[in-house]
Amino acid sequence: MIIRSETPQDYAAIADINTRAFQEQSGVGLIPSLSRHRNLFDPDLSLVAEDDQGNVVGHALFSPVNIRLMGESLRVVALGPIAVDPPAQRTGVGGALIERGHELARAKGYSFCFLLGHPSYYPRFGYLTHAHGASTCKIQTGDLPESDLTVRKLAESDIPAVRDLWLHEEANVDFAVDAGSQFIEWVSPNPAITASVYLKNDQVVGFTRIHRDKLRSPSVFFARDPESARKMARIIGGGEVVDLPLHPLSASVGAFPNAEVSAQTWEAAMVYPLQPSLFETYYEQVKAGKRASGRVIWMVAFDIA
Repeated sequence: MIIRSETPQDYAAIADINTRAFQEQSGVGLIPSLSRHRNLFDPDLSLVAEDDQGNVVGHALFSPVNIRLMGESLRVVALGPIAVDPPAQRTGVGGALIERGHELARAKGYSFCFLLGHPSYYPRFGYLTHAHGASTCKIQTGDLPESDLTVRKLAESDIPAVRDLWLHEEANVDFAVDAGSQFIEWVSPNPAITASVYLKNDQVVGFTRIHRDKLRSPSVFFARDPESARKMARIIGGGEVVDLPLHPLSASVGAFPNAEVSAQTWEAAMVYPLQPSLFETYYEQVKAGKRASGRVIWMVAFDIA
């Protein structure tokens, strides 16, 4: 078996293998294709496994991202999807792809690799469980003031303002992913998810992404200030309870003093340290109960999975 970086000639086989390996999540086969359009995409870290007949039998995508951790920016990689052709599963293909990806990412200077995966599989390669997770902030919007904000779909010209909102909202949130400066990284490929901006006097003061089947549970919520956050929540909730994806360290949490805010780790939310970094300090503090666990807002390509 040969483990190597992808070439354009592999694209069809990669899509086919991911689709076959994730038959109940057929959209997974499109994630590598969508990821290739990111500025940070590195074809060296999109790996294929070739059998002795020259057939591609496995694929692993390591996506470079910049995240916030303990108030600083780190260069890391996210692993996923990883797929092995069903007839070749349980033959060591997946493990070989993972280990080679670790070697390459370490050589390129990335701090660690993170993922969501099966907690009985990935720890055998050194992954640490309960490294990040999710957060919720439940708010009763009936007592919030009526909003005078206007709402429209995100435009490409809004991206600089929205990135500023991201940094304001997420600056102290661990595992906060910087989506970057490309329009394609802010607009979901899933047509059921709408990216919207909220304006006050024609100035962008908020941003959300909301699934049409989860209108009161945005997947992304950034606000410029407490007043804007309350008005946005009122629009989203319409007087009902909303569940915002805010973290205890999100800037907008202070706008809702009576909200129920929580952060929890998942066993499936794992990290593999590639070299010494702030992660070790963060992980020890989380395990000791001295720091809220981080949470990831995944890249939009994963909205189709």
